[in-house]
Amino acid sequence: MKVKLILPALTEATSPFFRPIKYSLFPPLGLATLAAHLAPDDEVALCDEHVEALDLDDEPDLVAIEAYVTSARRAYAIADHYRGRGAHVAIGGLHPTSLPGEAAAHADTVFVGPGEDTWPRFLEDLRNGRPGRLYRSTSRTLHGQPPPRRDLIRRELYLVPNSIVVSRGCPHRCDFCYKEAFFAGGRSFYLQRVDEALAEIERLPGRHLYFLDDHLFGDPRFAAALFDGMRGMGRLWQAASTVDAVLRPGLLEKAVACGLRSLFVGFETLDAESLRSHAKRQNLRQDYAAAVRRLHDQGVMVNASFVFGTDAHDETVFERTVDWAVGQGVETATFHVLTPYPGTALHARLRACGPRAGCCTRTGTATTPATRCSSPPA
Repeated sequence: MKVKLILPALTEATSPFFRPIKYSLFPPLGLATLAAHLAPDDEVALCDEHVEALDLDDEPDLVAIEAYVTSARRAYAIADHYRGRGAHVAIGGLHPTSLPGEAAAHADTVFVGPGEDTWPRFLEDLRNGRPGRLYRSTSRTLHGQPPPRRDLIRRELYLVPNSIVVSRGCPHRCDFCYKEAFFAGGRSFYLQRVDEALAEIERLPGRHLYFLDDHLFGDPRFAAALFDGMRGMGRLWQAASTVDAVLRPGLLEKAVACGLRSLFVGFETLDAESLRSHAKRQNLRQDYAAAVRRLHDQGVMVNASFVFGTDAHDETVFERTVDWAVGQGVETATFHVLTPYPGTALHARLRACGPRAGCCTRTGTATTPATRCSSPPA
């Protein structure tokens, strides 16, 4: 069977160099992991359109596409093209999970949620001539999963080829996070075995690693065991975590001892009311400045994440946030616009509020925080 795995690009520029550099940071590990489940005699190709041109003149038997909201239009165009050429097209990822009905108009099979349990079942069904239209993940585990087919990845095309994932999801439930939509119907935080994670790290060449986990410190016992196992490997690495985990005694020191040098931290907002209204409880009553100092004292660079657009924000939020970050000596920062992604609690809350008077998201007019529509509906 000829199989083609595709990560569509945000744009359709004739050269990948016209695309934002952030999309060429990491290789598509999800697709490489799907490839690991294929049979030895399957002919498989993996194409990341962010870093290489997509050949549309081939004739694969199976095309699997991973789609984000930013690439959904391009993903659907590619899907339509290959269906027209007779291929069985499967599509999954964050966007199809949130809007499976929309995706179904462009694919023969739609995957909802993570694919560890559904992709192998689909392959068996396909080989038996009875592939399903929709596969919904319910059984979640990383134990015993085959390692990603890194041989399919052109390492030279990526800024950070040594990316790795050893856990899925996050133990927290912030209402704007994609996690609640993507992992609905099963566990939303689960871990690889420590020995399997260490074996995957050992397989990676070079010195630098980037953990793409949503919250590497999310299970302190797992994280501590992982960090203990990494001591002596000579690695330098980056990851993501939370303010409360940074302030927890002991764990950060273990991470630094095995090579942590940069940490992405979800500060999100300086406003306590915003934290409360969006269920970011792990940040409440935490000393942000102390977290930054603690990281700097350990020699760790801070990549601070912020979200703009909560109901407690006004036009001063931009300058206030940037001034705070600069004043704390934060090295890098990412800024996001609060977005009610389908399937999240925020999306449901905004829909429930309806087109009532004073609802800023419906009318586009300025309102006071008390009347804006992300306040709980009566």
